[in-house]
Amino acid sequence: MKRKITVLLIFLLLPLVLAAQNNKGEIDRLTKEMYRLYSTHEVEQFMDVTEQLKDACLKAKDEGLFYRTWANQAYYTFSKISREKGMEVAKAMNDYSQKHDSKLGFYYSSLANASQASALRMEIKAEEYYLKAIKYKQAYLPQINAAPAYLGLAKIYHNRRDQKKVLEMTDKALKEPNLNGPSIVDAWSYRCIAAMHNSGEAQKTELNKAYAEWKRLSEKYKYRSTFTNDIEIYHAQVNGDYEKMLEVAQQVKQPQEKYKMMSYAYEWQGKWKEALKYHKEYKKASDSSNTSDIRKQAAEHAMQMDIIRAENKTKELLLHNQSLKLAHAQDELEQRRLEEEALSLTLKNRDIELNNASIKLKNDSLDRQAQQLKLSEYQSKLEVEQHKEKIERITLWTAIGVGLLIIAFLCIYLYRRSRHMKDLTVAYDKLETAYEQLEQTTAAKERIESELRIAREIQMSMVPHEFPQRPDLDLYASMNPAKEVGGDLYDYLLEDDIVYFCLGDVSGKGVPASLFMAQTIRLFRALAKQHQMPATIATRLNNELTEKNDNGMFVTMFIGQLNLNTGLFHFCNAGHNPPVIGGDENHGSFLEMEPNAPIGLWPELEYIGEEIESIKGRPLFIYSDGLNEAENTKQEQFGDDHMLNILRHTKFKDARHVVELMEAEVKRHRDGAEPSDDMTIMCLKAL
Repeated sequence: MKRKITVLLIFLLLPLVLAAQNNKGEIDRLTKEMYRLYSTHEVEQFMDVTEQLKDACLKAKDEGLFYRTWANQAYYTFSKISREKGMEVAKAMNDYSQKHDSKLGFYYSSLANASQASALRMEIKAEEYYLKAIKYKQAYLPQINAAPAYLGLAKIYHNRRDQKKVLEMTDKALKEPNLNGPSIVDAWSYRCIAAMHNSGEAQKTELNKAYAEWKRLSEKYKYRSTFTNDIEIYHAQVNGDYEKMLEVAQQVKQPQEKYKMMSYAYEWQGKWKEALKYHKEYKKASDSSNTSDIRKQAAEHAMQMDIIRAENKTKELLLHNQSLKLAHAQDELEQRRLEEEALSLTLKNRDIELNNASIKLKNDSLDRQAQQLKLSEYQSKLEVEQHKEKIERITLWTAIGVGLLIIAFLCIYLYRRSRHMKDLTVAYDKLETAYEQLEQTTAAKERIESELRIAREIQMSMVPHEFPQRPDLDLYASMNPAKEVGGDLYDYLLEDDIVYFCLGDVSGKGVPASLFMAQTIRLFRALAKQHQMPATIATRLNNELTEKNDNGMFVTMFIGQLNLNTGLFHFCNAGHNPPVIGGDENHGSFLEMEPNAPIGLWPELEYIGEEIESIKGRPLFIYSDGLNEAENTKQEQFGDDHMLNILRHTKFKDARHVVELMEAEVKRHRDGAEPSDDMTIMCLKAL
């Protein structure tokens, strides 16, 4: 009997064991694939693999790998897709951890936040997050691998050129339990980088030793670290293998570093002509990066004066807005009080009507009593013939009693009627006063609406409504706030053959957004007048707007500089929607560009700018999200695809025609629905 039970249990448990083994094999396969794709730009494959791995970890109840995968997904999205989307993934992981009260989730959320802060060059804050994560791990999760935190600190200390600290962090990382292959390779990468800072024979000895172990581990785990090119170049340089150094240097993407390494490689090979060529390219790239700093220092004083004027104007608008809000609130309270008094008077009138009805019933009762008394009198007269004397006395006293009773009732009736008339008079006076106060409240409301219309006119006057009339430039823009005042902005500055322009969207709506918009547009004009590059303008705007920004407001912006002679286009995108740029036969497409953070969120950010050699003859279409996110009565959005399809099938006549056509299409899409957001559009074309 026992044997049969054992066999039955084996048959029941065997499918579960096989399923668990298959799930473990699938998890191992997906984990290897995740680390393989982590260093590539295959975005869709990486996101698909990590989502599958997260689902498999949930089924297998592997909480550690689940959150580790999520953290990798957050940093990959942040660095290779969009910083904003990366922060959204990190926040979703943090919310999920709090909801499930997961210590592992808190730990990996801290690592994700530290990695993103490090990528934004906020190294002090990143160091603080990494140290907190390590302390939290030591207190609550001693069995968990803390190598990512130690390696993140190693990167920070490498940037500070603190070789001793880098080696200390990599030693601690390699001593952590349950190390995976990529973490081991990254640790030895930092050890190779640290060895490069030695000098003489010590440099060659230490680098070759670390390089041999790093190379062996990289091939073993089939993992390529971010320092692979640097390590290969310096190893070839130290060992005199200049052909290999030249081969690897040609794969470096950063121009300044690439030209420098290629110049050294050709020089050490004795190829002086090629060395001189790339040394000139290196100097040209180096001088280009230094020119912006010189212009930055030259504009400092003028910039400061414009900032002071912008701040004073903003403070005046803020005080005026606060007084309007207080007056509006007082009017609303007074209107509510008057409504309550009117309701109380209505109830009192109903009480008076009920009392009058009661008095009428009492009068009817008195009439019936009088009739009964008369009947009694007639009966008494019939009996008087037999008892005349006796009945006369009785009749006399009865008549006196009835008279007194009637007089008493009449006095009470007249007194109460007089009292009710006085109450009605007082109630009428109060009601008349309430009507007068209601008229005053209505007048105050109309005054507030008038002041808001004036504020809208002031705001609309801050953006240009006249555009250049030149044969080499076609430019037009429009702004439509959703409320009386809004937070969108646009501006341009034309000096000689250089045109500066911007389009932005402030977070929030109404008067606060309009104040932030006013400060932003004044700062942009001040920087554009100093001939700053778009990336420098974004950096300076961010430094000024993050200061004393207690409300956490921010603005997304697209900033451009166009040379009308050559068509050279410099631009910087600060978290804004990608513009549409035309191609052959106006076949437009979204402009691919570097994702930067919105302006006003984090101080001390350095914004990255880009350039296109020439956009002559190619229209550029810039817009705020009030266009593509416009909704109709069914809450259906206008959409990026619909917008792009219209632009591709519209023959370009001029910039104004394109802007007005798009406004008409959005209005037709809304089909009577009120706009939920400000909409701003700009179109320009160098001819």
